[in-house]
Amino acid sequence: MYHSNLQIKMFLSNHKVIANNLIMTAVLLFFTMLPSSASVTIQSAEGWLETAWVEWGNMSGAQGYSVYVSPAGENTWTKLDNELVRNYGTYGRADALGLKAGSYQLKVVPVNSKGVELTDEASVTESLEVRAHNRQGYAHFSRPTSSWLEGVGAYKNDGTLKDDCIVLYVTAQNAKTITVTFPRASTNGKITDTEYTGLQTVLDGYRKCTFSGALKRPLCVRIIGTIKNGDTDKFLSSQGLHVKAEQELTEFPVTIEGVGNDATIYGFGMQVSNCVGTEIRNLGIILCLDDGIEISRSNSNVWVHNMDLFYGQTGGESDKVKGDGAIDIKDSRFCTVSANHFFDCGKCCLIDAGSSAAEYYGDNLTYCGNWFDHADQRLPRCRHGHAFHVYNNYYDGNGLYGIGLASASCVLAENNWFRNCRYPIVSSAQGSDLWHVDKLKEQGTKSKGVMSGEEGGVCKAWNNHIEGATSYFNQNSNSTYGIDAYEVASRDEKVPATIVATKGGSSYSNFDTTEGEFYDCTPIATEDVPAVVTGQYGAGRCQKGDFSWEFNNATEDANCNLIPELKSALQSYKSKFVGFYSVSTGIGNVKVNGEQCDNNGIVNLAGQRVGNNYKGIVIIGNKKVLR
Repeated sequence: MYHSNLQIKMFLSNHKVIANNLIMTAVLLFFTMLPSSASVTIQSAEGWLETAWVEWGNMSGAQGYSVYVSPAGENTWTKLDNELVRNYGTYGRADALGLKAGSYQLKVVPVNSKGVELTDEASVTESLEVRAHNRQGYAHFSRPTSSWLEGVGAYKNDGTLKDDCIVLYVTAQNAKTITVTFPRASTNGKITDTEYTGLQTVLDGYRKCTFSGALKRPLCVRIIGTIKNGDTDKFLSSQGLHVKAEQELTEFPVTIEGVGNDATIYGFGMQVSNCVGTEIRNLGIILCLDDGIEISRSNSNVWVHNMDLFYGQTGGESDKVKGDGAIDIKDSRFCTVSANHFFDCGKCCLIDAGSSAAEYYGDNLTYCGNWFDHADQRLPRCRHGHAFHVYNNYYDGNGLYGIGLASASCVLAENNWFRNCRYPIVSSAQGSDLWHVDKLKEQGTKSKGVMSGEEGGVCKAWNNHIEGATSYFNQNSNSTYGIDAYEVASRDEKVPATIVATKGGSSYSNFDTTEGEFYDCTPIATEDVPAVVTGQYGAGRCQKGDFSWEFNNATEDANCNLIPELKSALQSYKSKFVGFYSVSTGIGNVKVNGEQCDNNGIVNLAGQRVGNNYKGIVIIGNKKVLR
C-alpha cells in the first residue's frame, strides 16, 4: 500500500503524542502513589509504661491536629483527648495514657482552620511496645480487684482508667480557675451540686463529696507542663498541695500524674494524709519547699512511682543545703516507692521521725527499681517497722550510706546493685556504723555514727552486688564491730533468732517467709539491674524526663555537698510547652459549630454538643460541670 510523506509524518506525529501522553500519565500515577510532601512528618515515637507517645514537625497551614491510638495492625482508632495533644513551638506531641501492655500505633491527622481533618495528609507510627507498670509491692497487697476501688489510684490493674473515672487536665494557666461541680450529700441525705474552683479546692471538694457518700467515682488529675508555686489557688500543707481524705485511713482513689516527659511541679511539693489507695506518678519535683512528697499520717496502699526528684530549697539547718526529704513516709503502711530517679538528693527516704514508735508507725513498705543517682543517704532509712522490702534498686555513687536500719526495723534487701556506695547497708550502733566512728576518732573527730546512736535493726541480704564500698560486714567477715547484714544462702532461708541487733537486741521478723505476710514477687536478675533501671522502661519520668544531668563519677561519687552547677541549672529550668492547638485549657469562649455556646448548651471537652444524659465533664455556659 502506498502512503504519502504527509500521511507518514502524521502517523509518526500522532504516535509521538500518544507516547508522550502515556509517559505523562505514568509520571502522574507515580507521583500520585508517592506519600504527599505535605503529610505530617513524624519525628519520633515510642511506647512506655502503659503509655505511648509521638512527636511531629508542625505543618504549614495546619491549625491543629487530631491524634488517634489503635492496637497495632487492627485499624480501630480511638481519638485522644484534646489536652493530650500539645504544641511545643516547632513540634507537636501527643501521649496516649491508660494503655494495656501490648503493641500500639498512633495516627496524627492535621486539622485546617475550618476544623476539618485532612486525612490524606495523616501519618501513622510504626508499632510501639507498651509495657505494664510493676505492681509487685505492698501498695497493692490485698487490694480489691474490681469496682472503683480496684488496685491503687484511678487506674485498673491492667493499666486502663477505671470505669466512670473523672479526668481533669491542669496547667499553670488554669490551676487557679479550673472549676468542677461535684454532688455532695448533707447530713440529712439531701444531695446538692457543689462547685469548687482551683486545684487545691477541687481536691478538697473531692474529699468532702466522696466522704459524704454522694460521689463514688475515682479521680485522675493530669498535670501538663510546669506548675509553679503561686500558680495554684492555695496550699493546705507546709509541703504545698495537700491530698487529704476526710478521716484516717479513708479510701481515696486518686491519681495525680504528669502528661508526657515534662510535667513538673516547681517550688513546692505534696503531702498525703489519711488516704487509702492513692497514686502519684510521672512528675518532676524541683526546688520543693521542704519534702518533695510526704506520705504523712494514717495512709495505706499509697504508690509513688516514676518520679524525678531534684534539690529542694535550702533549709535552715546545715544538713538541709539540698533541701529535706525527697519521699518521706511517716505513720503509714502498705506503701510502694518504685522506679523513681533521685538526682543528688541529700536526705532521700526517711521512714518515721522521732526516737520512739508511735501507736501507728511506718511498716509494710516496698522500695524497688529506684535509681539513687549520687544521692547521699536514707536510701531508705528504715525505722520501727517489721517488714521493709528493698529490691532491684540501683545505688549509683552514694556519698554516705544506702539502706539504713534503726529502732528494731527488719529489712529484706535482695537483688540490689551497689556501685561505689560508701556504706551499702548499715545498722545503727554496729558494723559499719561503729567502724565509721572509729575512723573519725583516728582523725580526731567525734561522731555518733551515721545512724545517730539509735537502737539497731536486722537486715536479711540475698543476692546483692556490692562494689567499691568503704566497708561492709556480714556474718562471715569476722569483724569485731558486728554485722551490717545477715547474708542467706537461699531466698527462703530464715534468719536465726540468735542474730540480733547489738543495741536493743531486736531480731528479724522473717516476714518474707511467713504465710500471709508477703506478696508474690519475682525480682529481675541482679546483673540486669543497672541497665533496666536506667533504661527506657526504668526509673524516672517518661523518656527520662526533659531535664538531664551527667554526673562526673570521679568527683561526685564520694561528694555529699551540693553541686552549684546542678542547682543553677534547676533554677534556670523552663518547659518548652507552648499550649494547645485547637482547644483552650480555659472554659470561656466555647463555640459549637462556629457559634458561641449559650447557657443552655451542653458541650463535652472535645467541643461537641451533647445531650442531658451525657456522663462526664461537660461545659455548660462558661463552666465545667461533672454530670
